[in-house]
Amino acid sequence: MRVVQAVPYDMDRPGGVQRHVRDLSRWLTEHGHPARIVCPPAPRGRNGTHGDITRIGHARMLGAHGTEFEIACAAPRALRALAADLHGWGADIVHVHTPWTPLLAWQIARTLRLPVVATVHATLPRPAARGLADRYIRRAARRILPRCARVIVPSDAPLDLLARLLPALPAQILPPAIDLGPWARAAAPRAQGALSLVCLGRLEPRKGVDILLRAWPLIAEALPDAHLTIAGDGPLAGAVRAAALPRTSHLPRPDDAAARALLGRADIVLAPAPYGESFGLILAEALAAGALPVAAANPGYASVLTGPFAALMVPPGDAEALAGRVIALGRDPAGRAHLAARAPGHAAGFGVDVQGPRYLSLYGDVLGTRPAP
Repeated sequence: MRVVQAVPYDMDRPGGVQRHVRDLSRWLTEHGHPARIVCPPAPRGRNGTHGDITRIGHARMLGAHGTEFEIACAAPRALRALAADLHGWGADIVHVHTPWTPLLAWQIARTLRLPVVATVHATLPRPAARGLADRYIRRAARRILPRCARVIVPSDAPLDLLARLLPALPAQILPPAIDLGPWARAAAPRAQGALSLVCLGRLEPRKGVDILLRAWPLIAEALPDAHLTIAGDGPLAGAVRAAALPRTSHLPRPDDAAARALLGRADIVLAPAPYGESFGLILAEALAAGALPVAAANPGYASVLTGPFAALMVPPGDAEALAGRVIALGRDPAGRAHLAARAPGHAAGFGVDVQGPRYLSLYGDVLGTRPAP
């Protein structure tokens, strides 16, 4: 079969959705099921096809719910040309990611007139929310999702709110399909007598950077050999630099190789995002690299940190609890090493070699076929 992945975000911008789409598409193609990715260009970027990625339309950035994302659309003529190209290629099914993000991904699905699978990557706002963006998302979800052959969520985090919006809509839980091999290969011997902490990601309110800034002085006082590296860009980067906290470093957003090297040397990865997470991609990557994530117990993160790793979660928004959990780990090197040794095996369950066949099976069910993985 031939799969089209319609993504509302620029594929060159770092993000969990982009990584999932790229890794799943590569796995599908390697297993005999070619995949094409269609996305908007970067704002003021160029359109066109390069490799398996086609960029179409125009995009600009919009902020909502403590983060930023593209809003994009394409002209009817460009959409018709895209549809002709993809039908000529032999497209069988279109997988739309975050379909209500205006407007491109759903434009592509409507124009192609193929069976549609949709993934709800984001945790939806509460139905009582009154903001313009919230009202748009609720209306778009109610209009779009019932038209899809299958609806996927990456964890049970969005299910409650989906049920309130569309009580009769069935949704299937499928974690993102990520190639964790490069992260596992990045694991390196940890430095003896020192404690390396890393916070990696976009520096924005949704990721809990302010909570980390409050927690670090407590950690630094209790663990004199600990060092914190904050790696990323975003609206709170200035606040990170202005805080001038002891024994900290701030790095700009690293590329994939540098990010893997950071996690591969880290003892502890901090993920204090208090809300808005429907999965914990950074947690799976950290575990694969042999690092222990200390994370806020939001529902998405709780879907990754299960079993003995559930003890690594703290109440969302609680800087003192975050500091306390890190301090306890820092003072228990034997317990930390024992748990870290189990981390790669736990992460493997989220890898593309496990999850890829599940996506392939779902596509086959929609098309009435049973493709071999």
